[in-house]
Amino acid sequence: MNDLRPSDRAPLLFRVAKALERRGIRGSSRILRSLQLGGSLDRPVDFHLGGGINIVVPIARNEYDRFDLDSYETDLLDVLAENVRKLSNVTLIDVGADIGVFSLKLLARAPCIHKIVAFEPNSEGFRWLDFNLNRLGIPARAVPAAVADFHGKGRLAKPESRWRADVAESHTQFFLDPCPEGNIDVTTIDSLAGLPQADLVIKVDVEGGEMAVLRGAAATISRAANVIVVIEAHPAVAARTGIDPVECLRVLASFRPMRFTLGETGASVGTGRGFFEQVAPDRIYNVIAQSTQDAVASSVP
Repeated sequence: MNDLRPSDRAPLLFRVAKALERRGIRGSSRILRSLQLGGSLDRPVDFHLGGGINIVVPIARNEYDRFDLDSYETDLLDVLAENVRKLSNVTLIDVGADIGVFSLKLLARAPCIHKIVAFEPNSEGFRWLDFNLNRLGIPARAVPAAVADFHGKGRLAKPESRWRADVAESHTQFFLDPCPEGNIDVTTIDSLAGLPQADLVIKVDVEGGEMAVLRGAAATISRAANVIVVIEAHPAVAARTGIDPVECLRVLASFRPMRFTLGETGASVGTGRGFFEQVAPDRIYNVIAQSTQDAVASSVP
């Protein structure tokens, strides 16, 4: 495909506009929109992430420049990679992978990852995820499906109340709406075939569907030799869904003993009281849940 032939560098005007936007200069966002609408950003860019890992970014869609990629989830990935490197023969399951930035940046930091399974239901993101994973030197598979606790169909929905006429819609805020007439497939982690009962890392970024993902991974999480699960705790998403992120931690703790820390600060969080009673409810957090004992016999089927 011609549009999959990447450039080694983004257009100069794109890089300048991104730098100006970062500094809060008026008109910079308008320049980016003009470049996008005019087709100047149609050619993707191949970025080096370190560790021999590259990622092709469709800059017209994701608008990442070098700075964005270098700073993407840096605190979380540094802490997570340190823990992952203590494991061996790791399988990474990336739920809500988009184009694969999280998976590839973690792989660059933790070469003990020997297999990747990444889920992305958005067809625009999936094609780039599939392309990026197919370039790796390890077994890596992109799955065009959403993940929950059932098998069936759904659609990607957006939180209507959050959009304004002057704000572009963002694919990063779409969430799964289960419905029989939906146009995307929905599956579970527990249905994955060929997963070794070894060390496992699961990252979940599904804009409010975390509980369903975890319930559909109960057997996998229980049986893994060691497991690390990363979930996002977003105050606006919690308000929309009515689900306190601590409920996800309680579900994980019901599968096996876990300890919970914040990826951004390393601070511990518990399951005894509401999540945003323990932390300031003015930012998004990533929670790292890590098993504290070897897998044990479980009643989970």
